[in-house]
Parts: sequence; C-alpha cells; structure tokens
Amino acid sequence: MSDVAQEPSSGPTLAFEALLSQLIDQAETMQRSHSRLRDLIRVNNDLTSNLDLPMVLRRIVELGLELLDARYGAMGVVGDETRLDQFIHVGMDPGTVEAIGDLPQGRGLLGALIDDPVPVRLTRIADDRRSSGFPGEHPPMNSFLGVPIRVRDKVFGNLYLTDSRAGSFTADDEEIAQSLAATAGIAIENARLFEDSAYRARWSTALAETSRRLMRDDEGDDVSGLMVRLSELAEASVIAILVVEGDELVVHHVHGTLPGVEAALDRRFSIQDSVAFALLESGDPLTVASLAEVYDLSDSSRLGPCMMLPFAVSDHEHGVLFLGRPPEASAFADRDVEMGVSFAGHISLAMEREESRENRQRMELLEERTRIARDLHDHVIQRLFAIGLNLQSISTRLDPALAARVSTQIDEVDGAIAQIRQSIFSLKRTPEDADSLRSRIIEVVERIDPQLPGRARLEFNGPVDTLADGPLAEDVVAVVTEALSNVVRHAGASAARVVVTVAGGRLSIECTDDGSGPPARAPHRSGLANMRERAVKRGGAFEIGPARPGTRVLWWAPV
Repeated sequence: MSDVAQEPSSGPTLAFEALLSQLIDQAETMQRSHSRLRDLIRVNNDLTSNLDLPMVLRRIVELGLELLDARYGAMGVVGDETRLDQFIHVGMDPGTVEAIGDLPQGRGLLGALIDDPVPVRLTRIADDRRSSGFPGEHPPMNSFLGVPIRVRDKVFGNLYLTDSRAGSFTADDEEIAQSLAATAGIAIENARLFEDSAYRARWSTALAETSRRLMRDDEGDDVSGLMVRLSELAEASVIAILVVEGDELVVHHVHGTLPGVEAALDRRFSIQDSVAFALLESGDPLTVASLAEVYDLSDSSRLGPCMMLPFAVSDHEHGVLFLGRPPEASAFADRDVEMGVSFAGHISLAMEREESRENRQRMELLEERTRIARDLHDHVIQRLFAIGLNLQSISTRLDPALAARVSTQIDEVDGAIAQIRQSIFSLKRTPEDADSLRSRIIEVVERIDPQLPGRARLEFNGPVDTLADGPLAEDVVAVVTEALSNVVRHAGASAARVVVTVAGGRLSIECTDDGSGPPARAPHRSGLANMRERAVKRGGAFEIGPARPGTRVLWWAPV
C-alpha cells in the first residue's frame, strides 16, 4: 500500500452545493409566494370590506403600488369607447400634478389598453411605438405595467403602474397585477351595487314625497320647487323646461347655479334643428358627453354632460326636460335617464296644476272685477245719472249765468260717467283681450295720460273690436298715439278727450283738448301730415280745427 494520501474528489461536493443552492432558491421562492399570497388575501379583505366607490378606486391604486413596489400608479375609468371618464393617480405630489395641468384622456399608451384590453408590460416606456411622450413638467418614467379591470366581463377601467423599484416588472408581477385586478373587479361591483341601491333609495324617497305633496291638494310642489329638488338629485348645474310653441322650443322654466342662467328664460330654439326634431319625433331620451356636441352656442363650453328628455307637458302640449352638468362631471348613466323620466312625469303634473291654479285665480279675479263693475254700473252710474237729470231740471229755472255754470257741471258729470264706463271695461279685460283694438287704445291713453296736467278721457261707441281689425287697427292706434302726442307737445292743454266711434259704415276718431288751438301751419312731414295720408289712403278724411277752447282733430275711414 502506498503511504501517499489521496485528495478527496471535488465532484460530489460541488453537486451538493448546487443542490443546496437550488433548495434555498426554491425555499425563498416559496417564501415570496407565501408572502404574496398572504398579501393578496389581505388585499382581498381590504377591498371587499369597503363599499364607498371613490375610496375603493383609490385604494386599488395604493395596494397596487404596495404589492408591486412601484413609484407611481393610476386608475383610468373608461367612460365610453374612446376616452377616460375618470383618472385617479397616486404617487405624485400636488405641486407636480398642478404643473402638469390636464389629466390624461386615454390616448397613446394608456389608450392602447382601451383599444385592446390585454396586459401590457414594458421595460422602457419610451421604446414602445404607442407612447406619445409626457408633458414638460411630468416626472420621467421607465418601466410600465398595465392591466384591464373587468366588472361582469365588461371593461370598467385599467390599472397603470410605473417605475418598479426593482428596475422592471416581471412575469410574476404581471400575474399579481392580474390577480389584484380580478379582486378589484369584485370590489368595484359590490361598491357600485351598494351605491346604486343608495342612489335609487334617494330618488324613490324624493319621488314618493313629491307624489304625496302633489296629490295632497292643489297647492302641491310648484314647478320651480321640483326643479330645485331635481338639480340636487341629478347633480345638475342647469335644468330647463322647454315647451313646443309652433315651430319653436321655448324655455318656460330654468334653474341653475351657473351665473346668468336666468337669461336663458324665454330663449327660443328652432324645432327644425336636427337634434330637437329627432328628439321630439322619436320621443327617446338623449345623453351627450358635452353640450358642444349637439349645439354650437357661445356658452356651450360652460356645460359638460347633458341629458334631454322629451315629455308630455299636457294632453295638447309637448316639451323637453334639459339637464346639464359641469364640464368635469361624470356622464349621465342609464339610471339617471330612468329616474329623470319618472321625475318628468311629476313636473308635467305640477305644470298642469300650476296652470289650473292660475286659471282659477284668473277667474276669481275676473269675478271680483265683474262684481265691482256691476256695482259701479248699478249704483254709482245710476246715481250720477240721476244727479245730472236733477241739475238739468234745476237749470231751467235759473238765470242764464247760473244755468251756464250748472250746464258745465252737468258736462263734468257726463264725463265722470264716461270715465267710469271705461273703467268698467278695463276691469272686465282678460289677458286674452290684450290684442283687441280697445285694449291697445286704452294702453296708449294710459301711457300718455300721466304727461297731461289733467286727465285724458276716452270713450268708445259701437262695435269697435268687431269691425276694426288688421291694418285698419294699426292705423287707428297710430292716429290716437299721434293725436295725443301732439296735445302733449304743442297744445299746452291741461286735459284731452278721445272718442272712438264705429257707426254708419265708418270708424271715426275725435280728439279734443282745452289748449291754445291748432298750429297756424303744420310742416309737410309732421305727424299731422302722416295722419292725413293714412286717412286718404283708406278713402277717408282728416280735419283739424279750433274748438271752444283748444283744438279738435277728426280722422275717419270706411269700415
């Protein structure tokens, strides 16, 4: 046997060390897996126990940063097929966010997940052709991981994570992010169901309350009160009720928080406009992301999402209920349309009640005026008439001087009777009479009367409204206006009297005053010349001459 010691072989030792290293790596991998599994269980409990949707969305981003050790994270909520409706970000300080300005709308790399909702993992964002770069104040970002979040197989939004502190995101990170997205989808669905339940409870309570108040009595919620309540429920900054009048939509009611919104009252829109016509023709509600999409108005930019609901104002009237939100607000959802349609029915009922109430009040006022007019006619006028007859009887037994003075007082009594009769007619006028010739002449006299030291007396004889209409009525109003205006400007009179008579196939206007008499010579283009031209054009005549005292103007035309 040799006494030389042989060195042990290194082969088995190296193999053992390699095996030991593999066992350690597997143990570390298992430990990381167990750790991440515990984190996912914790995340699941964290998210599913929260039912406040805005808080859930932000918490998803925060947990994504924590699980995957990333610097920046964001959640983009898809509003429609082409843009982000919300963008919740975590990791940037407020100063940087303010410096960047507008939040992303879903273009470039962020839009890639909207167009094709599959995970995207990048080592360098700048190397991807879909990247559109960053704004000037945006912090630099390298690695990127984006995964879609689905709620009931429909993409709700996307989770974006950038700048892994490990340098880049791994395949394991992608799996963790997808697991987080799956948990997030469940949490979002729970929060949305809870929020939807609370939303419908608020609307149901409001609808039930307004129903009770509308049915309780005729003094239920008025239209303006319902609009205020609706604006609160729908989070709308502008609400308007437009009613069809002929070929136009007219704003009858408006409420809102925007400055100057009241200026929209009585604003008119052509029904021939494609949007309005389609809306009324189909009867289907319409929602848009921005008012500017359907109307190119100077103030369109002040409103963002809008909802337009056609509804029946009454059995014979139709209209549109319009709701608008601020530009930064979320879009109107299907549930908003559903509840808005229900509220429109209540508004329709309130408008009918309001119209009925106004008609009843108008009738009560008319009845009261009729009673006053009847009392004036049956008592006051009859007593004045009796006084006039007694004075006439007495004047026959007086000397001429006293008889003349009594005769003057009799004329004053006759004038008072005529004025009371005119007042009776004014009391009986209704809004429907506003366009009648009598009403228009009364308005002229009432407008000019305060400019005279005394009172302008007005008398009507014959069927003035029946036989004088159309162009002739326009001439009559113009002549009365010019005649009284001349009294005010030139006559130096203290009182005036206008008598409008329809008899013998012609309409005549006689205007007398107690002023200084007619002008010696009227200019060719004066108001007097205009009155003459109107009479001659109609085959009538115009005269101006002295009265005792003052001036007498006579204008007539055949009817």
